[in-house]
Amino acid sequence: MSTINNSTNKVVSGLLWVYLENIAAQLVSFVVTIVLARLLEPTYYGTIALVCVFVNLASVFVSSGISSALIQKKDADELDYSSMFWFNLLVAIALYFVLFFAAPLIGYYYSNNDLILILRVISLSIPLSAINCIQQAFVTQKMIFRKSFVSNSGGSIISGIFGIVLAYLGFGVWSLVAQRLLSVAITTLILWFIVDWRPGFLFSMKRVRPLFSFGWKMMVTGFLFSAYTEIRSLIIGKRYSSEELGYYDRGFSFPRLIAGNIDGTITRVLFPALAEKQDDKFDLANKTRRAAKTSAYIMTPILFGMAIVANPLVLLLLGEKWLPCVPFLQIMCLVWWLQPTQTCASQAIKAIGRSDLYLYMEFISKGFGLTLLFASVYLFDSVIAIALSMLAGQVVALIVYGLFTSKYVGYRFRYQLLDLFVPSFFSGIMCVCAYFISMFIDNSLICIIVQVLSGFVVYVGISHFSNNDSYCYIKGILAKQFKHN
Repeated sequence: MSTINNSTNKVVSGLLWVYLENIAAQLVSFVVTIVLARLLEPTYYGTIALVCVFVNLASVFVSSGISSALIQKKDADELDYSSMFWFNLLVAIALYFVLFFAAPLIGYYYSNNDLILILRVISLSIPLSAINCIQQAFVTQKMIFRKSFVSNSGGSIISGIFGIVLAYLGFGVWSLVAQRLLSVAITTLILWFIVDWRPGFLFSMKRVRPLFSFGWKMMVTGFLFSAYTEIRSLIIGKRYSSEELGYYDRGFSFPRLIAGNIDGTITRVLFPALAEKQDDKFDLANKTRRAAKTSAYIMTPILFGMAIVANPLVLLLLGEKWLPCVPFLQIMCLVWWLQPTQTCASQAIKAIGRSDLYLYMEFISKGFGLTLLFASVYLFDSVIAIALSMLAGQVVALIVYGLFTSKYVGYRFRYQLLDLFVPSFFSGIMCVCAYFISMFIDNSLICIIVQVLSGFVVYVGISHFSNNDSYCYIKGILAKQFKHN
C-alpha cells in the first residue's frame, strides 16, 4: 500500500509543480494577448483563427499519435525514436505542401485572397513542430518537464515581444502570423539544444509499423477532437463576419490560456506515469482519481471566478471594443470546467494500450456533439448558439468517457461526478460572495482585486473547515516539498 501511495504522491506532486512552473509561461502569454488585443482589431483575430483551423488540423498528424506511441512503449530505444522522427518529418513536409497548394481554394471559398499567403506562411509551423515532437516525447517519457518548460517559455517570451513590436509598427495581421510562427521555431530551437537526445541516421519500417498501429488511432482521435473544436470557427467564418469570429476566438482564448495549460500538464505528467503501472488496475484507478480530484479542485474556482468577473475583466484588460466576447468567455469557462475529468480518463484508457477504446469514445461523443452543433445552426442560427452547443457536447462527452473509464479503469462514474461536484459547490458559494461584492464597488480594478482575494479566502476557508480531501492532500504535498527544499 505504501508503494502505491508513494507512486501516487509522485504523480500528483509532479502535476502540482508543473502547474507552478507553467505560471510563468501563462503570465507571458496573458500579457502578450492583452497588449496585442489592444493594438489590433477583432477582424485580424478572426482571419488568423480561420487560417489556424487548417494548420491545427494538419498538425494533429505530426503531434498526436506518434509521441503517444513512443511514450506508451516501455522499451522504446534509439532505433524506435530515430525511425519515428524521420517518418514524422516526412509526413509533416507532405502536409505542408498539401496546404500550400490548397491555399488558393481556401481563399476562394471564403472570398478572401489574403488568406492564401497567410496560410502558406503559418503552415511552415507544421514541419517545425514535427522536428521537436519526438524530443517532446523523450522529455515526457523521462518526466524531465523543466526542459520543456524552458523551451516553451523562451518561445513565448521572444515571439511575444516580436509580435508586439510588429503590431505597434502597424503590421496588422502579420504581427500575429510572425508571433505564432516564431513561437514554434524558437521553442524547437531551444529544445534541440537542451535535450540530450538527437535523431540518428537510423530507420526501420519494422519498428514504425507497430508504433503506427497504436499511433494511428490516436491521430484519428486527435483529428476528431480538433475537427470537432475547429469546425465551429469554419462555420462562423463562412456564415458570419471575421469580426464575430474574432470575438468568439478571444472569448475562447482566455479560459484556454489557463485551463488548457493545466489540461496539457495533466496529459504530459499522467500518461507516462500511468503507462508504467498499466498492469496494476488498482493503482491505475487510484492515480487517475487522485489526478482528477486535484485538477478539478484547482481549476474549478479559477474558471467559475473568471466567468463571474468576465465583464469588468474584459473591459479593464482589452477595452470596450472587446465586450462582445464576454458571453463566449463565460460559456468557455464552463466547457473547460468539464475537461480535466475527461482528460484523466482518456490518459488512463491510453495507458492500458486501448487506443481503440479511446477512438470509439471519441466517435460516440463527437457524433453527438456534431449533431448538437448542426441543430444549433439550423434552429437558432447565431454564434452564441454555436458556443452553447459545445457546452452541451461536453456534457455528453463527460458521460461517455465516465462510463468507459468506470468499466475499464475502475474509476467509478459516481465518484467522477462526486469529485467534480464538491469543488463546484464550494466555487458556487465563492461566486455568490463575489457577485454581492460587485454590487457595492464601481471601480473595475478595485472590484476585481477584492473579488479575487475574497473568493480565495472563501474557497480555502470552506475547504479547511470541511476538511476537504483534495485541500488536505495538496497542503500536505506542498508542506513536504517546502520542508524538503
